[in-house]
Amino acid sequence: MFWNIYSKRVLCGLREKESMFWTWIFPLLLSTMFFFTFTSLDTVGQLRAFPLGVVDDAAYHRDAAFRSALESVSGEDGLFELTAFGDAADADAALVKGEIEGYILAGEPPALIVTGDDINQTIAKGFLDRYLQTRNSVALILASNPGAVNDLPALLQWADYTKEISLAQNPPSNRISYFYALLAMVCLYGGFQGLITVVYLQANLSPLGARRTVAPLGNWGAAVCDLLGGLTVHLTGVIVVVAYIVFVLGTDFGSKLWLVLLTCLAGSLLGVAFGAMIAAMSKFKEQVKIAILITFCMVCSFLSGLMVQGVNYIVAEHAAMISWLNPAARIADSFYCLYYYDTYDRYLLNLGIILAMTVVFFTAASLFLRRQRYESI
Repeated sequence: MFWNIYSKRVLCGLREKESMFWTWIFPLLLSTMFFFTFTSLDTVGQLRAFPLGVVDDAAYHRDAAFRSALESVSGEDGLFELTAFGDAADADAALVKGEIEGYILAGEPPALIVTGDDINQTIAKGFLDRYLQTRNSVALILASNPGAVNDLPALLQWADYTKEISLAQNPPSNRISYFYALLAMVCLYGGFQGLITVVYLQANLSPLGARRTVAPLGNWGAAVCDLLGGLTVHLTGVIVVVAYIVFVLGTDFGSKLWLVLLTCLAGSLLGVAFGAMIAAMSKFKEQVKIAILITFCMVCSFLSGLMVQGVNYIVAEHAAMISWLNPAARIADSFYCLYYYDTYDRYLLNLGIILAMTVVFFTAASLFLRRQRYESI
């Protein structure tokens, strides 16, 4: 009996076009859009070599030290993409057209010609200031102690007294937060399966519900079989989405992928339980219940950072209770913990909250279902 009802529920879930769209097709389309939209999000703000001009005149050729210093910080891995101009007029024309960020005139002292004051111009000015300070320091040292010329290489060598280390086991990523919020939304969309399961058991909503109400198996046996079948369909869709994001789109979820799948299972259970509660607690038509479910999922997903990055941090800072009670935020934060943290304390806390919510939703759904009675079927 169990296998018969379970297998039929799986087939029925695969034929539900609306739930299949929201839990399979929509997440795949949205994750693809995220991939093409946020591909360069992790590299935004990183410093790259920018175009800088220099007037290649007699003064520039005479100042071999300055020419060597400028060329040493230019190139693909340097600060500047250096372009030489025959005279200042050509450099001015290129500057007006936006082909270069500025240009340098060799002389005493060298001059930087720019039209703005953004980060690139600041970097170019910083280079000139550092060169002039170093040159003046060398001149003062040699003037007071000519014998120190042999020690100049050691004096001019810059030493680093700090070391950059990462506090996380994986490299920081800005775009991965969108994928985590997306997976949290997909887990909550398990509510479609929970909602459909309960609707199939309500005699006042469909002839199928009326027939199942008088079936010898009883509501609870049918509900368990149906919920397991719906969970199977939904969890399969979540796994497909995770596999697509990781193996097709190439997004790295870290080395704890099996725990990511475990979190998806817990999140899917939560979604199914919430959908069952929505269907059991209200007497609205099926379409109204679906609209309530979608609205709830969208609000929770927005507060977890799906639409605007950083909203989840703002909510956690100014409305911590809402953040802790938001199921999408707890699911997404569980993924964060697996990606960034070395310990499992916060992850287990999130997982415990997710399971506690699941128990509360299933308990509420069962209480509402037990109170339902029909005068005639």
